[in-house]
Amino acid sequence: MANSSRVSFVTEASKRARLDQIAAAFGMNLSSVINEALDQYIDLHQWQLEYIREGVEQAERGEFAPVEEVDAFFKEHGQLS
Repeated sequence: MANSSRVSFVTEASKRARLDQIAAAFGMNLSSVINEALDQYIDLHQWQLEYIREGVEQAERGEFAPVEEVDAFFKEHGQLS
């Protein structure tokens, strides 16, 4: 793996056992399974952070949905509880 870096962490024995089972079932090594999981985690959370960042930037510019649009949304979908 080019440009790799070693990471060490502690996890529950049951999680390690489940990771080992997944690795064996797919004919992968543990590092590959963990890297695949990390890729999925990073993709999910980077997308969320970017979405939040965009919303904050819009709010800072004063770009809000018009009251009529918000009212129509809640009329269609009901009130949040």
